[in-house]
Amino acid sequence: MYRTDRAYKKFAILFLVCFLLLGAGESAEAGKIGDIIKRSKLKNSVFISPSRQSGVRMVRNSVFFSPLETAITGGPEHNGSIQSTKVEFTLDGWQILPFEKVRRFDVWLIGYDGGWKETGGKVAYNLPAGRKTYTLLARAKNSAGEFDNTAAVRTFMVNTSEYFGKIKIASVVRRASVAKPHYEKLTLRNQSSDLGVNVTGWTIKAERSNFSFNIPTATRVYNPRELSVADPIVLTKGAVADIYVGKKSPLGVNFQENSCDGYLENSFEGYDGLSASGRCVLPDTSSYNSFSVACRTFIRSINGCRTPSLTAFQFGGEPACRDFIVRNYNYQSCVERARNRADFYQGKWKVYLGRAEEIFDDLNDKIYLYDNKGLLVDRYSY
Repeated sequence: MYRTDRAYKKFAILFLVCFLLLGAGESAEAGKIGDIIKRSKLKNSVFISPSRQSGVRMVRNSVFFSPLETAITGGPEHNGSIQSTKVEFTLDGWQILPFEKVRRFDVWLIGYDGGWKETGGKVAYNLPAGRKTYTLLARAKNSAGEFDNTAAVRTFMVNTSEYFGKIKIASVVRRASVAKPHYEKLTLRNQSSDLGVNVTGWTIKAERSNFSFNIPTATRVYNPRELSVADPIVLTKGAVADIYVGKKSPLGVNFQENSCDGYLENSFEGYDGLSASGRCVLPDTSSYNSFSVACRTFIRSINGCRTPSLTAFQFGGEPACRDFIVRNYNYQSCVERARNRADFYQGKWKVYLGRAEEIFDDLNDKIYLYDNKGLLVDRYSY
């Protein structure tokens, strides 16, 4: 039985109690109610005379009577919504006859708990991410095992994305200036989702500037001959997306890093430098064993993914050697050798918005990330 008929029951209880306490031959003295409220434990109430104890028992045994009362004094508003998976409630309870505060409660969060469980004056939950409605039932109870038979009720909705707590705003760089807004950068990270998460189309919003933008597409494998490829940005577990707000892409396209990107590093500045330098797949030694000692020595001196510097006439007398170096030590040939390897794709995407103005406040701001349904995924404050 919940609160729907509580007003009627309280009226009945009030009528019976008033009849007992203010009945013929007795009158309440001023201040007695205050005395009762102040007493923590009462066996035979100073306010209720022994001759009235049988009447008290009648009230307590009434079908209208609840021996305890419960109030939910803190937590989400009734029929409200929260953009968090962590929720805490504070509870208050008291025994009616005799009056006594209680600190033990039974709670049942419908939609999460499997039944009643005992708690103190506070109860906290860490709920699953997603959009779902829950109802908390709370009832005070005393040491005699009696409990409030009209449980307090609080219904609320967790209104978050299913990716809440999984995709995080890992950092915000706001060291920009009017002259160099391209220093602004925001990094997203797949913190815990085992499955790849497509973040293309998600929205990032800065509170102070009220500016928002959608995360665009990118190319999974950069190809300088084909810049129109538009792949979704999928963050696997542990992967990140660096979003440069003010800068334009040095390659003319957003892209995912791979193990051959070292050939491209001269196109980037230090703050948006590539992380894959030096990890490319080089040609097998058997492919150039027929060349001269000088040619083989030069090839073996090429460290990592870098384009070798050949002088105009170097290896002019051995054109096959020179042609081998030119054809095999560049970005495109590296991709052809390595793209089927498990370690080819690196866990970082680079996204460039090319905006001419700052969007993040230099001192303090709140940045929000929403999924393609408009539900909150994460918030970042500084």
